[in-house]
Amino acid sequence: MKKLVSTLLCIFMAAFPLFAKEGFSLEDEKRYLKTLESIMKKIDKKHLTEMGRALYIRKCAFCHGKDGRGRNGFAADLTRRISQESAKYTIQNGGHNFKKSFPGSMPPMVPEPSRAEVIADYVAKGFPNGHPGKTIFVKAYCARCHGTDGRGIRFRAPNIRHFDTSTIAAVLRNGKKGVIGRMPAYTHFSASQVTMLSYFIMTLSERPAVKIRKITTDR
Repeated sequence: MKKLVSTLLCIFMAAFPLFAKEGFSLEDEKRYLKTLESIMKKIDKKHLTEMGRALYIRKCAFCHGKDGRGRNGFAADLTRRISQESAKYTIQNGGHNFKKSFPGSMPPMVPEPSRAEVIADYVAKGFPNGHPGKTIFVKAYCARCHGTDGRGIRFRAPNIRHFDTSTIAAVLRNGKKGVIGRMPAYTHFSASQVTMLSYFIMTLSERPAVKIRKITTDR
């Protein structure tokens, strides 16, 4: 019972500033963040993910949908790392979204549409063995920055195989412009909030049909 109460308290404290009234002060926010940092050292990944779910519902679900599928193209589909359309757009136009995390950016790589489409299909499908895009991915120098497995190279290029905490942190810190529009930067999240939000977003691709129960803020 003590463990259950402690867990519920942690979840409540993580969600509290999101539910607070407009009078929530800067000092209150500082106290909350300090307490949250101490909780992060003691709580396990399962409960961090649950806390991230609450944060996602309040801050991300309006655009990306409760199921993470992007509300019919209104925002990116978070149940997969990247769509074929988005991958092709970046391959042909370059990527300049994460300059704070990957300063070099990415220049346009493959101007020829059919080759770009093959690489994009390979990336969007999760780097399957035997796919013809694998050879082009290496020959077009994509692997030089993203790695042969697509998991990225630190300070050079992000993970394009699947979501991880550093990639999600880069999106939140820098914002993102893509084929469907622009996402603003969300720099007000603390490092702890980014971590818990990342853990939850990663479950959306692990369990595409994840069901999110309703959260009520009624007192």
